[in-house]
Amino acid sequence: MKFLGELDESSLGRTQRCNRRLTDPNRLQAIRDTGLMDTPREEAFDRLARLAAEILKVPLTIISLVDAEKQFFKADFGLPSPFRETRELPIDASLCRYTLEGESIISSNAPADPFLKFHPSTGPWGIVAIIVLPLINPEGHVLGTFCCIEPKVREWTQHELTVMREMTASIMTEINLRNQITKLKTEQNLRDTFVAALTHDLRTPLTASKLGVQLLARRHGELPGVQAAVARVTQSLDRAERMIQDLLDASQVQAGRRVSLKVSECDFHAIAVQALEELSAVYPERFVLKAGGPLNLVADPIGLRRIIENLASNAAKYGAPGTPIEVVLGRSGEHATLQVINQGNPIAGDELLNIFEPFHRSRSATESAQKGWGLGLPLVRGFAEAHGGKVTVTSSAEAGTCFTITLPLQATSPELFPARARPEHGKEEKPTGFLS
Repeated sequence: MKFLGELDESSLGRTQRCNRRLTDPNRLQAIRDTGLMDTPREEAFDRLARLAAEILKVPLTIISLVDAEKQFFKADFGLPSPFRETRELPIDASLCRYTLEGESIISSNAPADPFLKFHPSTGPWGIVAIIVLPLINPEGHVLGTFCCIEPKVREWTQHELTVMREMTASIMTEINLRNQITKLKTEQNLRDTFVAALTHDLRTPLTASKLGVQLLARRHGELPGVQAAVARVTQSLDRAERMIQDLLDASQVQAGRRVSLKVSECDFHAIAVQALEELSAVYPERFVLKAGGPLNLVADPIGLRRIIENLASNAAKYGAPGTPIEVVLGRSGEHATLQVINQGNPIAGDELLNIFEPFHRSRSATESAQKGWGLGLPLVRGFAEAHGGKVTVTSSAEAGTCFTITLPLQATSPELFPARARPEHGKEEKPTGFLS
């Protein structure tokens, strides 16, 4: 652009540096990433423009974005026509473009300033005293400016400069938070797409493998060792299928959606007995079941089983070797309770806050020889909450680690299939049964 006079060496150097920044593709992409260019007015930004005008007692404040072609007024207070209607200025008429190196423009008397006095917008805009602060993103790109303008000579105080800097920081906080939300949504969509594709592609060969193993058993089952080999392969394929389902369900939990349930009348006690008997084949003589007989619920039997399997297997993996793991079933009013208690190193207090987050593993789990994805506990919470229940955990060296699941006797999730009438419940008995 043409200035109305000859610039000194310092001012000329500034214009040249900023002109190079004007078309920087990374900077322009950063502006596009904000999603704010050419968008309607928003109260979040208008509020800051009004507040600055009120505190500094100035007639004009503007929040702008500056790309290679124009200066776009995202928010303002006191902007005159026709700019209030068009909300933009050709880049050749922009003063704010000269902050693209990250330098502010601050003057108490623009007509006497060696740089500002020659800018073609100074006179027509009535600019005398001015503060222009760059909006700089975390990567160091200048997206635009926040400025205030006074049509008379004014010495800016340190307090006024601090107010403008703090409000500029607030504008960038708003922009950065929006960027983070957009990135998280994009990542979530990519993750969901990836998990869906991965699990679909994995299930196809698993299904083919299962069919092949079944055919082998039918044709050659009488040969020595075939049935045992088939059982081992089938068990491994079943485990792979459960891992795939865990990945799908954990992805739903992380996305903030409830896992799906299929509810029916079921006996929590019978489900616990079966789950622990199967786990005892891997972890013999570890589990002690304490229950008062049948505990009837309207719930998802598979979901209940997966809660028990995850909590009990975690306790066996990370608890003190050789110590008993108590699994306690009970009833309190209109709720059923499940407690899984193990001894061993306690979970650190700071980790209790994140232990139910998908893919999070505690330090002790990471340092142990046990491998895992960090999906078990998020799934436990996901299934508990899908039933309308909750999960809590306490951990200390003295009392051990105790996970407590509280579930309504009849699942209350709004996303469930219609449940049948609640079955009759007998009186709760004192714990007498043990499984070891």
